[in-house]
Amino acid sequence: MTDEKKPPQDAAVLKSDMDCLDFIEAQGQRNAAFSLEGLELMSKRAHALLTLLLGGAGATGAYALGQIGKPDSAWTVWALGGVSFWWFFLAAWVVVKVLRTQEVRPPACDGQALLEQSRALNDYVRDAKLEGESPPEVLTMLREGELKNLQIAGAGYKAASIAMAHALDSAYRGAACTPVWALLGLALARNF
Repeated sequence: MTDEKKPPQDAAVLKSDMDCLDFIEAQGQRNAAFSLEGLELMSKRAHALLTLLLGGAGATGAYALGQIGKPDSAWTVWALGGVSFWWFFLAAWVVVKVLRTQEVRPPACDGQALLEQSRALNDYVRDAKLEGESPPEVLTMLREGELKNLQIAGAGYKAASIAMAHALDSAYRGAACTPVWALLGLALARNF
């Protein structure tokens, strides 16, 4: 078991390019995992809010419909009908803006792509050595390419998470405005 609170190795301690790549890969994987966790958290928050909004909208709407035709119920029907409408609208907002299917880039290339890339790099290294050059090792070049892919994936997870968070914040602010819809319904009930 490793202690995750242990500080990372100092750059001066790194003995080779492979040690450096090991360190950078570990940091990149931690960053991508953190960003993916944020994306999953936003999805869970959105599902919880959607459940609350749909349940509340259905309950208030059903109660309002049950009051139709009863004496002195116009204010209840209009006030709760307005609230129900607003919550259904917010639920739709959450579905459209947050809970849509998104393409997520995997944090690593698939095995077949790496195999093809390694063959091409082996050919490059062989040709470069024949010409008297000293190119980097194939494994080093593959790992560096994977690091770039990992960085792009992590940045994508983070951007999607932030977009979801902003849309959820808008839905929360909208839900906080619920009393306005009840008051609007009451004002309309007074006129009918």
